[in-house]
Amino acid sequence: MSNITRLDQFKKQQLQKKNRAHTLCKSGFHHWDIIHKNHFDIKKGQLVTTRQCRFCKKIKVSAR
Repeated sequence: MSNITRLDQFKKQQLQKKNRAHTLCKSGFHHWDIIHKNHFDIKKGQLVTTRQCRFCKKIKVSAR
């Protein structure tokens, strides 16, 4: 016989994984990834680091 999977457990796991990102971002706990497109800000004359949240796609720029 084949293995029987319970769909309600699978669906619950998927919803928890999906909503985890939204609740973390709303609470201010973003998961930042570094974007390597822009390295130098011409107006300020500084090196900058551009970060983007993996879940909500919010962008944060900071000078080095």
